Amino acid sequence: MSKFSKADFHVHSSFSLDSMTHMFEMCEAAIARGLTSVCFTEHVEFDPADFGYGFFDYDRYRAGIQEARARYGHILRIGMGAEVSFTSKKVDEIRDFLANHEFDFVLGSLHMIDELFIGGDEYFEGRTEEEVYAPYWAELAAMASSGLFKRIGHLDYLKQAHPPTWGPFSFEHWQDHIARALEAILASGATIEVNTSGIRKGLGEPFPSWEIIELYKALGGVSVTMGSDAHRPWHVAGYFDIVGARLEQMGLAVLGPETLSPGFDQ
Repeated sequence: MSKFSKADFHVHSSFSLDSMTHMFEMCEAAIARGLTSVCFTEHVEFDPADFGYGFFDYDRYRAGIQEARARYGHILRIGMGAEVSFTSKKVDEIRDFLANHEFDFVLGSLHMIDELFIGGDEYFEGRTEEEVYAPYWAELAAMASSGLFKRIGHLDYLKQAHPPTWGPFSFEHWQDHIARALEAILASGATIEVNTSGIRKGLGEPFPSWEIIELYKALGGVSVTMGSDAHRPWHVAGYFDIVGARLEQMGLAVLGPETLSPGFDQ
C-alpha cells in the first residue's frame, strides 16, 4: 500500500441501512489491506423520502466505535464519521444535528433531489438531461454555500444512472455549472472527496471524474480525501493505489488522519 493510500475515509457498516457488514469485519479488512486508518461514515438522512431515513442511531453507533477501538485501536486508527445526506430544505435541521453530535469527520453528500434517489433510474425517467443535471449542480453549490461541511463527497455521483441513450456525459456542456459548484466548495474552505467506487461500479473513473478533478485543481484546489465507499469488506481501499498515484502525479495532496481531525485517533 502506497504512502498516499493508508487511510480510507469512506467506509460503511451495519450502522448504515444499506450495509450488512459488522464493523469488526471492516476493521479486519482495513488491516489486511495494510491501512493504518479507517473512518466509518455512516449514512445520516434528513429527507423522509429516503429509504434510510430514521435508521441512524447515534448512541448505538458511538458504542460500536468504542468497541471497535477497544479491539483494534492498537493497530488501526478508527474514526467516528458521518455521511450526511444534504437537502436544502433541511439546512436548519442538519445544522442542529451537527451542533449536537460529535464526529471526527463529516462528509456532505447528495443522494436525493425532488424526493428521488439520484443514483437510480427513477430520477432520470421522464426528464430531459437539463432537468436532471441542472438541479443537481445547483443543489451541490447550495450544499457548499451552506457552510455545513468541510468535506464534500462523490461529486457527479448521479452519473452511474446516466441513460446510455443520452450518449456519453458531456463535461464541456456542463463545465460552467460544475465550475460554479467547485467555486462554492473552495470559497467555503471545503475539499472534495475522490471516491473510488466509480471504478468498482464499472465507470472507469472515480467520483468525480478526472476532468472535474482537473478543473478543481485549476480553480485552486490543492488537496482531497480518498474513500472507497465500501459497504462490504472486499471493497475497502479498492483501487487506492492507482487513484492515489494519479492524484500525486497531478500535484494534489491526499489528506491523512493527522490532517483531518485532532481527535481522529483518540
